[in-house]
Amino acid sequence: MKKSSFCFLSVLLVFTLISPSFSQNLDNSAKEETPVIAQNVETQKDTLNQKEFEAQEKMPEVVSMINPVYPEEAKKKNLEGKVWLKIFIDEKGNPGTIEVTKSTHAIFEQPAIEAARKYKFTPALKVGKPIGVYVVLPFQFKLDKQKKIDKAEEECYYKSADEMPSILGGMSALFKKLTYPEQAKKKNVEGKVLIKIYVDENGNIDATNVINGIGYGCDEAAEKAARSCKFTPAKHAGKNVKAQVILPVQFKLK
Repeated sequence: MKKSSFCFLSVLLVFTLISPSFSQNLDNSAKEETPVIAQNVETQKDTLNQKEFEAQEKMPEVVSMINPVYPEEAKKKNLEGKVWLKIFIDEKGNPGTIEVTKSTHAIFEQPAIEAARKYKFTPALKVGKPIGVYVVLPFQFKLDKQKKIDKAEEECYYKSADEMPSILGGMSALFKKLTYPEQAKKKNVEGKVLIKIYVDENGNIDATNVINGIGYGCDEAAEKAARSCKFTPAKHAGKNVKAQVILPVQFKLK
């Protein structure tokens, strides 16, 4: 997948180690029909020999990584899936043997393996010395099917109407669905994310677009929360109409 096809927004990459565990988040999103490689925190105990995963004082952490390539055949067939890889990380933090422990579609296995081979980790430590350990990384291949609004279609959405769309339940309904990203908390990131939302005649969201973000996962979290809300439709001349609104989502640490 080309790097330019991603914008830090959507979807997530979460790396999970099985007993002991660690996670590394990398949020991604993309335009219509652009695949997103994401990973969910998930313990696959049924696929593992637990004796291989001994607790250490410090487990590996991801230093560098690449996104797997989404297979063209899978995109054409609208296929999505997940692959779990068991990887041995040596005392220098390099991937060694890689084994597919489980997958939903074989077509995704090789891209996941090729990406995993290019990862770099800090080594695990035991009694202060680097050692080799096994980790499990679940790769989820998911197509982002969010509708894209082009300039011509955008003209069909009112920028001003007699009554503009509003969130059912108000902003408090949105904030109940909003999660403050851990990486933003760690960096003490605060600020306001502005999202343009295209609402149809029935109050459903056709598309969203972050027009001003603050990064560190906040843009993605704000857009996800906004898309989970229900809106009242805009009204103009007594009729329900399509409209576009700018929604400010404030992130502030207590």
